[in-house]
Amino acid sequence: MKIAVCQINTVIGDLEGNKNKILDYYKKAINANADIAVFPELSVCGYPPLDLVEKNEFREAVTKINEELASESGDVGLLFGTITEDYEDNIGTGVYNSAMLCYNGKIQFVQPKTLIPNYDVFDEVRYFESAKEVHTHKFKNEMLGISVCEDIWNDADYWKDRLYEVDPIEILIKKEASLLINISASPYSYGRRTTRYNMLSVLTKNEKLPLAYVSCVGAQTDLIFDGGSMCFNEKGELVMLGKTYKEDFFIFDTGKSLSPLNKYEKRFEEEVLSALILGLKDYANKTKFTKAIVGLSGGIDSALVTYIAVQAFGKENVHVLLMPSEYSSKGSIEHSKKLINNLGISWHNVTIQPVFEKILEQLNPLFENLPPDVTEENIQARIRGIYLMSMSNKFNYLLCATGNKSEMAVGYATLYGDMCGALAVIGDVYKTQVYKLANYINRNNEIIPEEIIKKPPSAELRPGQTDQDSLPPYELLDKILWMYLEDSKEFNEITEEIGKPEVVLKVLKMVDRNEFKRKQAAPVLRVTNKAFGYGRRFPIVQGWRK
Repeated sequence: MKIAVCQINTVIGDLEGNKNKILDYYKKAINANADIAVFPELSVCGYPPLDLVEKNEFREAVTKINEELASESGDVGLLFGTITEDYEDNIGTGVYNSAMLCYNGKIQFVQPKTLIPNYDVFDEVRYFESAKEVHTHKFKNEMLGISVCEDIWNDADYWKDRLYEVDPIEILIKKEASLLINISASPYSYGRRTTRYNMLSVLTKNEKLPLAYVSCVGAQTDLIFDGGSMCFNEKGELVMLGKTYKEDFFIFDTGKSLSPLNKYEKRFEEEVLSALILGLKDYANKTKFTKAIVGLSGGIDSALVTYIAVQAFGKENVHVLLMPSEYSSKGSIEHSKKLINNLGISWHNVTIQPVFEKILEQLNPLFENLPPDVTEENIQARIRGIYLMSMSNKFNYLLCATGNKSEMAVGYATLYGDMCGALAVIGDVYKTQVYKLANYINRNNEIIPEEIIKKPPSAELRPGQTDQDSLPPYELLDKILWMYLEDSKEFNEITEEIGKPEVVLKVLKMVDRNEFKRKQAAPVLRVTNKAFGYGRRFPIVQGWRK
């Protein structure tokens, strides 16, 4: 069978735009003499639609689009992900995340998703019911075993600990499926594509069946979908791989003998940079921003975000503000200008000092000559936030927040100050990883000045300040944070492995105490398995760690 893999980038809620894209690719499939064109999970409405699903008018509009797509189908099968409804039992939501197969002008087969995930960033139990039954469908001499995303992630031969008792793929095989098709919207984090490959390879090898695993691509606010659709032969060999971080169309002919592919995921730096660039670019495109602004401090974080912005927007559409104070080092300005020249972007230098002094003057009677502390530091950060937001408002710039994951975790950031922004571009990148990315960017020639990479990190909000005045060394801090955030380990487990109980306790308390900041932070582009945002849900008010 000739399967047209249609790896598309949709916009959540843009039903008409998504329909037209599906039809455009369907026409490509017809012209390529395909037997069936396959599109990703929920490609009609975009993934994840979240509470849009709860609106009757929205679901009715989706149903109308389903019918319009079916009416356009001919001899070539048209398989796409969409929402369907069935209220026969009057129990539950009656709404399903389904795969819909159309041909000859009609909806011929619908297979709802069986396994409804309810972990990390997935909250589908809130909206969708589980399939009542799993069926195969005979089409052009093949018995199709069609499944939706999570349904293929429960193979007993691969997973030691399974989340679900039911295995929809096993049922399809028992019902004599001769070809497996899985439509997917699986968010990317580094290492995820390797996991997909390993899992799908085991499945297809053991069951001796070919598989087309069709992924979506693009970014939806904080979630990044990497594409990389995978096609396997009955030997468990990966024989076709979709482009990563961009749309793609190709034909998987199950009747052809194809050479196996061994490379499916690139090194950390290349993958994460590609993901972040796509995430920022798609956020801008889908929210109608064409220009970006960054507060350039002379530090490595803002330098990295500026580089990513240039890749996403083009250098002519990126503007930076230098906002020095009396505590800013001469090197910070010089190094920033060097980066500006390397990237070829526009800039302004606007000091915050007169405003800072005026605010201190106005507050002096209220503060009653109390000694300076973090209050005065935060005032400086908030003045910079005002400057940046003002430029964003006046010139319609998308303001990119520059804080990294290590800072976000321990609250080493100022609410309504340097946390201002529409999107936290590197908010899921640890500080030690920031250095890796910067060095990778400079692998061929210096783009981010070496002086920025090598100098001790500092907020420069008081004389002689460095990050390590308030934080453990980043190598140690990030190790603790990784175990706490990514591995969900607690105090005893962490101290057993690395010792330093006083440091561990301090760090964990800082993370817990600063939940209120993260709840008010910009959306974070997700590149790890546990990013800040709705995939990590902890109470602000709690007494677990006093």
